[in-house]
Amino acid sequence: MALADLLQAIEADAAAERARADREAAAEATAIVEQTRAQAAELAAELAAEPEGEARAEAERMRALARMDASAAVRSAREEAFASLLAGIRAELAALRGEASYPGLFRSLLAESVVALPEAHELRVDPRDRDLAMELAGDLRVDPALDAWGGLELACRDGRTIRNTLGERLANAEPLLRRRFAQRLARPVNAGVR
Repeated sequence: MALADLLQAIEADAAAERARADREAAAEATAIVEQTRAQAAELAAELAAEPEGEARAEAERMRALARMDASAAVRSAREEAFASLLAGIRAELAALRGEASYPGLFRSLLAESVVALPEAHELRVDPRDRDLAMELAGDLRVDPALDAWGGLELACRDGRTIRNTLGERLANAEPLLRRRFAQRLARPVNAGVR
């Protein structure tokens, strides 16, 4: 799966997660507001005998608490949606090794890493990538000791390493994904998906 396809899939997943998160957050916020209204009505009945100023202050306090509860529920729903999105991405990345495009991706990751660390002498790979690595390693010594969904690690004799695994790339992309996900959630639901 090409990176552009993966990003499109991520954006589609983000849109679906955003819509789900919005529905859940709206439902939860509505339930909280309704509960708070009921509590406010009870309180209003109790406070009927109290001076009007105190009753208004108490009602405002109750509304403020309801707004805080609703905001917390929305934040929680959004964080759950993002965690679900990341879990989906992780599952897709973990399955890439079985795709026909994986050898080309591995070759690209290796070429990119060699350019960044031309003095490398060792190529560390997951044991499942050993045969592929042996074909592409050239003068590099292959060590099948890496535990990764895919990708590799290059090492120099002086201790420098380049870790270019799918998991590492996802970890590096997570802040950008989080920002894009938040931007998607901030759009109105009727704005549509590009």
